[in-house]
Amino acid sequence: MLDNFHLAAITRQGNRHRLYQIPLHRRLQETLAVHWQGQFDAFYDDVEEIDFDPGYTPERHECFSVSEYELPDWLANYDSGSARNLRSVVRRDGAMNTTVGLVAFARDDEGDELMLFQNFTRSKVIQPGNFMFLSGDTFRSSEDMALSLDSQLSAIYLPDSETLLFRSFRTVNTFLPIADYFVEATTEQILELLQHERIAADDPDRIASFSNQWFRKRFAMLQQSSILDDYTADQIAEYAEGYDVNIQVRDEQIVFPADRQQARRLLQFLNEERFVGAITETLFETNSKRAAS
Repeated sequence: MLDNFHLAAITRQGNRHRLYQIPLHRRLQETLAVHWQGQFDAFYDDVEEIDFDPGYTPERHECFSVSEYELPDWLANYDSGSARNLRSVVRRDGAMNTTVGLVAFARDDEGDELMLFQNFTRSKVIQPGNFMFLSGDTFRSSEDMALSLDSQLSAIYLPDSETLLFRSFRTVNTFLPIADYFVEATTEQILELLQHERIAADDPDRIASFSNQWFRKRFAMLQQSSILDDYTADQIAEYAEGYDVNIQVRDEQIVFPADRQQARRLLQFLNEERFVGAITETLFETNSKRAAS
């Protein structure tokens, strides 16, 4: 069983992430330590670690590995010993509605520190009256908020070796910065992506010619994310409302502009790097320190 188990919520508003402790009754803490140990074993035992490649989808026995992964500042200073000092999520109104991930701090059987991550969405916050549980022969509801947890881990961080393990970039990117570890897309890969059935590029050669390191990493991210495979052009255009992105659809294809600034905004949106603040409704660029212009 995992030792010194503590659970925390990762919240995000705009480009700002924060950690909040999820206080647990001791019995629940022990139960979760057992369950998350099982999830850790299922994820990690006999897994084949492969270098992160945005163009590859891991098999069931494989996972991506990023060595020398640098934790973000809001996470780097915590472990199973200090996590208990985090501010409680119940003392921060609305924090669970901005939660994008969960992280468990614990130690394994050998005393080594672990960070175990689960994906989290607002739909997993269960409000009073919206669920029922069986008590005796009668269904009841609770007057208190409840949370639903996943049955599997999304990522593991091994502090001793500074190694991040995960299977889906798209999932991990919601709660941990990963763009800097992308191998840049080549010119040929950019041109190939611009020929996707959901894309109608105005001038593919021009787009490839002005694609610097920033663009090349975002093209690699887009290739990995499967957004273009999972959503139609009309759906993507509908979701873009309110994000200051002018998405034009022509013959069921997204028009990819040859204008550098417009192309940048489109790539940010497709990679879910444009974010509306939950309180101020300010439009932010994630992975930056400024509001979007």
